[in-house]
Amino acid sequence: MMAWHPARSLFGRAFLTFWGAMAVILVCGMMLTAAVAWYRFNSLDGLNPGNLTRDAAQIAHTYGKEGLERWVWAMDKRYSALKIYIMDSQDADILGRRLPTRMHDWLIAYRAAPDRSPRADYPPADPTGERVSWWEPQLLTLPDGSELLMLFLPFDASRWEVLALSPVALALLLFALAVTAPFCWALTRHITAPLAQLRHTTHALAAGRLDTHTPPKLAKRKDELGLLARDFDAMAVRLKALVDTREQLLHNIAHELRSPLARLRLASELARRNDERRDLQLDRIERECERLDSLVGNTLRLARVGALPAPTETLDLSEVVAGVVEDARYEAEGRHLRIAWDAPPPVPILGDRCSLASAIENVLRNALRFAPPHSMIRVRLLVDANEASLEIEDRGPGVATQDLASLFEPFYRAASSPGSGAGLGLSIAQAAVAAHKGVISARNVSPHGLSVRMDLPRLRA
Repeated sequence: MMAWHPARSLFGRAFLTFWGAMAVILVCGMMLTAAVAWYRFNSLDGLNPGNLTRDAAQIAHTYGKEGLERWVWAMDKRYSALKIYIMDSQDADILGRRLPTRMHDWLIAYRAAPDRSPRADYPPADPTGERVSWWEPQLLTLPDGSELLMLFLPFDASRWEVLALSPVALALLLFALAVTAPFCWALTRHITAPLAQLRHTTHALAAGRLDTHTPPKLAKRKDELGLLARDFDAMAVRLKALVDTREQLLHNIAHELRSPLARLRLASELARRNDERRDLQLDRIERECERLDSLVGNTLRLARVGALPAPTETLDLSEVVAGVVEDARYEAEGRHLRIAWDAPPPVPILGDRCSLASAIENVLRNALRFAPPHSMIRVRLLVDANEASLEIEDRGPGVATQDLASLFEPFYRAASSPGSGAGLGLSIAQAAVAAHKGVISARNVSPHGLSVRMDLPRLRA
């Protein structure tokens, strides 16, 4: 199982991508906020409410309302962190601007104070600039004697107005969208493109193109998509092998059935003649039926063994081999053969007793079949730390070197094989050993004979 690594995991990449994007947005947003705040703080550096009040009073006395309008407009343009509102007797701003709700409520409450006279509420402009505060309304007198009220809204009037919330919020939103868009596009492309390739490959496999594989670049990835691609390729290879084996098996079965059926047809034709050889033909028909029954039974047996689930039963391999050897010795005595077997200590494995005993029996019976009379068949169980190896060795004619690789294929019979067997015994053994996650192999021994070896994984303590 591959160890989890954030940079190679699809989940880790998605998490790190969004986390990184959020971190970039946060850092840049904080820097932008600090820059705006610092700029606005600096923009009021050196400004004094007393000096501003004195300037406004002089402009009002000299130029009147029109001069105040030009002055307020110029101040608003130059100092964005400071808002100056000059209200007439109807509490309307001379520039027609809307007074912020918080200041409007504060002004109403200030005017509604019960113990204040209208004139006392608004101190006159202080020419010296020593007693003027940002938070006190200032009274301005026009040349015609009418009065205006001047209000200051500096940068620190509230925690929201210091940043001019609306423009900054909009800038942060646009910046966040600009930063996250390429991140999200790259991540989406990183995920959807391989999935589209897998989908295309799946459709090709479903259409019957069993040699289809995922693109090599996708299979080399180290994340979950790479694992999925490699598992898909392994599945496709296994599926193709199963289909090819099934087709070959059907072809071989059809081929094997033709010969006994042809002999049955010929024997039945001869039996209809009702001559002195009728009994011989009936015996021939009976033998061919037995061969067909054996062929069908072994074929079904091979199919069942090939579909075995992973074995989970704990067995003593030494005990299983000893039971098979004990049964085979009865047949060996009739053929004047000896079986050499020394039972070792218990060898625990995970297995299915029936299929494993069947595999050993098929190999051992194959050795009995080819061993010459008065010879010895050697059965040995070799054990190491990881696996147990069972060797069954006879002194028969052996197999041609070029035939060794095909010895375990269904219905395969070597040219040196006597008799009329169907060639399924060793195939059944190979399927049973494969179901136990083992390996079966064959080799010729000197001076003559064949050795079949079955390697099975041991059950570790």
